[in-house]
Amino acid sequence: MLRQFNDRLNSIFTWMKRKQIVHPDQEIVKVNLGSGLTVAEGWINIDGHMRTLFTKWPRFVLKMIYRHVQVSSQRFTMDEFVNTLKENRYIHHNLKYGIPLKTETVDYLYSSHFLEHLFLSEAIFFLKEACRVMRPGGVFRIVVPDLSYAFGLYTEGKKQKALNYFFEQSPADEFTYHRYLYDFELLRDRMKEAGFQKVQQCSYRKGSVPDIHILDRLPEESLFVEAIK
Repeated sequence: MLRQFNDRLNSIFTWMKRKQIVHPDQEIVKVNLGSGLTVAEGWINIDGHMRTLFTKWPRFVLKMIYRHVQVSSQRFTMDEFVNTLKENRYIHHNLKYGIPLKTETVDYLYSSHFLEHLFLSEAIFFLKEACRVMRPGGVFRIVVPDLSYAFGLYTEGKKQKALNYFFEQSPADEFTYHRYLYDFELLRDRMKEAGFQKVQQCSYRKGSVPDIHILDRLPEESLFVEAIK
């Protein structure tokens, strides 16, 4: 019941701010889309989770929130949770409404384990928005669960682990459910349709985008792709 209330409240806040525009103040603009808590210094982090609403609140409030946030308690200590939210630039925004930046203002985009939480129509819109906000020659690095890996688990007999990519075992918030999955060919085709000229598969922490030694995670199960506008 509390989760449903929080989801509804969060939806209201993000709808109210759906037309906001972010104005970067860096010479080289780096934006992390659907960032969660895995962030790097100097990036603008855009995230629709309820916790992002409270980044400017006192630390004691964030400590109380920590106890009620599912993801944070699994991989981050309370101090890590609080420090990450206080020491980095976060924008609370639901990316299904678009990317809140002006056209051709971004040099580097990064997104990890976010696209699969969008329905296909939303994902196509998101990729078109990513292309819109990027400067010519800009690089977009996108990381998603690899559909080929999930099917590989199934053929190896690891059926429950494979099914976890497609179905949740218990009720979860809107940022947990997978709504579409990709292998390289599927993702490449969607990105080219969105306007990206060159799309190539990369390796874990290998590529042209800054700070991927910090941002990349889950190497075994992830597909790493970079695209140039």
